[in-house]
Amino acid sequence: MKNMEELRQEKEKTYRLVLFIGELLLKNGGETFRVERLCSEICASKGFKHLNLFITPTCIMIGDDRADGITFIKQIKERTINLEKVSQTNQIAIDVIKNSEIPFVEIIKKLKLIDQVEIYSPFVKLIGAGIGSGSFVLVFNSTVLEAFLVVLVSMISLWLYKKVIEMVSIPIFGTVIATFLISTAGFFLTKYNIIENSNLVIIGSILPFLPGMAITKSISDLVSGDFISGSARATEAFLTALSIGIGVGIGMKIWLKIGGVF
Repeated sequence: MKNMEELRQEKEKTYRLVLFIGELLLKNGGETFRVERLCSEICASKGFKHLNLFITPTCIMIGDDRADGITFIKQIKERTINLEKVSQTNQIAIDVIKNSEIPFVEIIKKLKLIDQVEIYSPFVKLIGAGIGSGSFVLVFNSTVLEAFLVVLVSMISLWLYKKVIEMVSIPIFGTVIATFLISTAGFFLTKYNIIENSNLVIIGSILPFLPGMAITKSISDLVSGDFISGSARATEAFLTALSIGIGVGIGMKIWLKIGGVF
């Protein structure tokens, strides 16, 4: 029979574990309602069934209504899409639920390894984004040259976006700068008769910046009843789409001002 101090220590370790798992899932693109369900099931498997969770895309709060008042809060500052890490973290969470005797240190070690290891290098990600963009415009009967230029422009703009984020930590600003570069590149390629029309180059190159995943997750969260998370993700998607339009629009405006034509 565990005494009160041992129970408190066990609860602290469990809440810290749940906080870490929730953080990894949220920062790598996990859906809010799935994070909440997994966290609740882990605590229940450890015997703590009075858990209260408050989860948004930028924050996770864990506590309960017991007298000891243990509560943990973690701010999610960085968010990306890495479904491989989500899958690995989800599997560890399931293992913990099925076998509550797995040592705490071993679980934390596995989670830290998932958090620290980069599955793909930044260069490989750039190449993947470029190939995806180039393949997209081929569907619309673009020439091989246009597809190749889309690959180059999308890779350069995505690299610029990453650099801007490193300097100012404002994703929307980075998107505006990157899409401005895309539109400008498309217009110059047209001016010097390298391509006939800039539309496909611009449309294909902005593909990596489109908020498709954010829209999908916002709908999923809203349907699941997580209205705060769903609204936050929908707002993020709207602002991302708006910043894309602003970046391309600024490029068009400047191009017209200096005498360019479409």
